[in-house]
Amino acid sequence: MTNTGAFQILSFDMVRIPEMDEEVVDSITARCRRCGHVTTVNDGAVHHLSGGLVMECGQCSNRQALSNAGLAPAHTDLRSV
Repeated sequence: MTNTGAFQILSFDMVRIPEMDEEVVDSITARCRRCGHVTTVNDGAVHHLSGGLVMECGQCSNRQALSNAGLAPAHTDLRSV
């Protein structure tokens, strides 16, 4: 799946925010490329930024900002499979 540099995205779900006409990440599972730990963030615990989110490894605290726009094409590809 998607390699962001700091993380290998294994899976994620997006939800549409009608009042913003935008899709945002609702849950994400990723493998840290620094330590190999797999972290899942969901149930409202996603640290959202304007236009994206911050992914943080649950083991080594490796962090990276990810854009919703960058993930959206991969999400569309997953839905068409």
